[in-house]
Amino acid sequence: MHVRRKAAGLLAGVVLVAGGLLATAPAQAAAPADRATSDTASTAPAAPAAAQAEAGVLATAPTISPAAERVRYVTDGTYSCPTGRLCARVWDPTQGKYKVFDLYYCNTYSLSYWGSGGDGGGFKNYQTNGTVARFYNSSGGVVHSSTAPDIAPATWSWDPIWKIKNC
Repeated sequence: MHVRRKAAGLLAGVVLVAGGLLATAPAQAAAPADRATSDTASTAPAAPAAAQAEAGVLATAPTISPAAERVRYVTDGTYSCPTGRLCARVWDPTQGKYKVFDLYYCNTYSLSYWGSGGDGGGFKNYQTNGTVARFYNSSGGVVHSSTAPDIAPATWSWDPIWKIKNC
């Protein structure tokens, strides 16, 4: 018994299971804090909302941090973007509509739950002419850059994007 207590103190991240040891990942190896995940998250792509509903999995609404200047919903994917903004459109499976985030203040925005759905989404960069927005992946690499005025490619996907710096 004394040996087990001492071993438990030395082996952080190891669990005793049915007489054997099971290694677990340390807490800091969890998903990055800048991209929220659910308790059941995996590295596999998220299932479409209909499949999630059939499986009894609750969908989660996409969010952004810090908060956008304005958030709104559109049903058919068409949306306007006011001058001076970068507007990002993403499918919200909880509403069955597209959620549009109007980004005005110069920030690096972290995206949560922006997986595939609908046609993936898009953006419109109507900031001051020449302003460059950058879209980053999970390791901080630039996936795409957009110089205003600009509109996303027709086949835009948010899957590789974890952060947006709009200026």
